[in-house]
Amino acid sequence: MLLCCLCYVLVVYHIGVANTYLLFLFVSAWNFFLTRELEECTHSISSFNWVLPVVHGAFIQRKLHDYGRSLNLMLLARRSRHFAGTRYLKRGVSDRGKVANDVEHEQIIHDESSSPEGVFSSYLQLRGSIPTFWTQESSVTMPKPPIVLNRVDPTYQATQAHFDDLMRRYGSPIIVVDLVKQSEKREREVIVGNEFRNAIDYINCHIDDDHKILYCALDYSHISKHRNLNVSSSLNDVATWSVNQTGFFCSNPQWKIMEGGSIEPFDDEEKDSDIAEEERRLSQRLGGILFFPMEQMGILRTNCIDCLDRTNVAQFSAGVEALGQQLVVMGIRSSPKLDPSSIIVRMLIDMYVEIGDQIALQYGGSEAHKKVQSSAGANSNNMAGQLGKHKELLTSVRRYYSNAFTDRLKQDAMNLFLGYYLPSNNTTPLWELDNDYYLHNFHVNSGRGSLQSMKQYQSMFGVLEWNDLEDENNQHRADSAGSSQADDLARIDRIKQRCAAQNNALSVWWKCAIQAYIQQRMWMTLGGNPSGSSLPPRFEAKHRPHE
Repeated sequence: MLLCCLCYVLVVYHIGVANTYLLFLFVSAWNFFLTRELEECTHSISSFNWVLPVVHGAFIQRKLHDYGRSLNLMLLARRSRHFAGTRYLKRGVSDRGKVANDVEHEQIIHDESSSPEGVFSSYLQLRGSIPTFWTQESSVTMPKPPIVLNRVDPTYQATQAHFDDLMRRYGSPIIVVDLVKQSEKREREVIVGNEFRNAIDYINCHIDDDHKILYCALDYSHISKHRNLNVSSSLNDVATWSVNQTGFFCSNPQWKIMEGGSIEPFDDEEKDSDIAEEERRLSQRLGGILFFPMEQMGILRTNCIDCLDRTNVAQFSAGVEALGQQLVVMGIRSSPKLDPSSIIVRMLIDMYVEIGDQIALQYGGSEAHKKVQSSAGANSNNMAGQLGKHKELLTSVRRYYSNAFTDRLKQDAMNLFLGYYLPSNNTTPLWELDNDYYLHNFHVNSGRGSLQSMKQYQSMFGVLEWNDLEDENNQHRADSAGSSQADDLARIDRIKQRCAAQNNALSVWWKCAIQAYIQQRMWMTLGGNPSGSSLPPRFEAKHRPHE
């Protein structure tokens, strides 16, 4: 489903969540390639007056009344245009750090009755394929193909590039909830799950403690099949922890949730010492820049194998936890925990089921398998009765047919529409390509190979080449066969310095990413006081010309 939602772009810009308008165009606008020349002519700052972004995803809005308040509850799913495609044809990550099935979910609450423009609250989370090089070769005779690690990346450069992109867009902390199986008799999901965990361990070695990637492994399948375990309570615990880590945005907060669950007025002049210390640490971590009174810092990233069924259930758990806290901060409710049988939770369940089905149709070819259940305490992957089993069987057949027979045509259409394949007289026709691997991987597409890429990396971050060191060694052997011990010590010192320089270069990327995020936030606050309730000047000029 293609959605033209310029109005929702303005909502996102107004409430001040992680994505600015420029990042929205670059990541989520599927007509970016078609409108690129026009944007270059009109300048990117003013192009929003001329360009209508086309978003591929889903949008759902419901109106409800809670404690006498008129509320609009919205769910917005935006699919990334990078490395986009269908299920078995797009797996893992590309050379540039773009992952398959990358979908940004935003949960927005708008209170119409509190002020002239209303009060907005937003919570953002992300789903995406495991950012390592892996694939599944689909065929008609193999409905469930094995998982294969198709490329060796010893320093996890592609995984690092992916988290670099997340830090630039959302800041830190980056919370990863991995729902793949942790143990199997015949290893399948475990192969890519172990590789992902090793990649995060390696990347975290070069990141400061304040910005390390927070990894949580939760074996969804094992918990849901165990008698004494409950998958809903496990997901709720993880959701509570993650929402407390990242927070959420509120344009005009009335209350604040303290540690332990108690609430206090937000505008109290005598702030709690712990809260004041946390704000001071946050400002110091972000270079002392201004920040909104209550906003989201970082992102929750959830994945399973397909990032469809289990991921949707986990994202619903995080959405319920965030919704309860949002209603408290907005002054609508007094308790952050919502009753699973309440109207607002049942409405949220229907919205997540519907939006999950839309994403599953676009990526997998059928509706989602595992549905969120409305009954309290029931495992979310169990469907009651024989009718549920028949529906799951039909869903599997539809997904198999789509993956085996129609996904290739969809993939070709996406590659052409997004500009990854440019037809010309000198290129091979799109229908004659065996696969689109060379269209999405920069190093292979450029024809320079990994050696040239490493040299570019060295020149970019100032890493010294080891060939120079080998030349020095050869010269040293030729000129001074009987060198003194002092010369040997000097040579060892030079080696240590080069090792230190190379190690420091590995720690540059995340610092650059955080700095880019800080600059993005500074751009957002230009022309207005971030702690006030005034709208951005461009929003006022377009929608309030009389003021």
